[in-house]
Amino acid sequence: MKRFFGLLMALGLVFGTLVSHAQPAVASMLDSGTVFLADASLPRNAVDDKLTTEYGYKLDVNNTNVAAFRKYRGLFPTIAGKIVRNAPYDNLEDILEIPGLSDVEISRMRENMDVFTISPPNPALVEGDDRYNNGAYK
Repeated sequence: MKRFFGLLMALGLVFGTLVSHAQPAVASMLDSGTVFLADASLPRNAVDDKLTTEYGYKLDVNNTNVAAFRKYRGLFPTIAGKIVRNAPYDNLEDILEIPGLSDVEISRMRENMDVFTISPPNPALVEGDDRYNNGAYK
């Protein structure tokens, strides 16, 4: 039965190829004098624009997810979670006033103030639970 079905499929493929007609190229039907111009600007969104600022190089305390803190010693996961949980902030020094921070955590944050930046929260970056679990696993 398998051989019969295989033979039937092969014959159907050969017959279909022989009977079908080649389709003409659509481009050959166009008038050669017609010129189409495309818009040269590429579409951009707010996140792409934000990546060209400090956000692409530093940790934005209002928009960065917890996983981005991994590359800085002593900030992940406890301090990162507290910073993300208490966002948004008006200025960078507000992160030092998070309730429940220990003296060690405050000193670690002071040591790393040069890696932080701040910008207004972007809904594309802070909506949902992506700030806690962005789904990027290594």
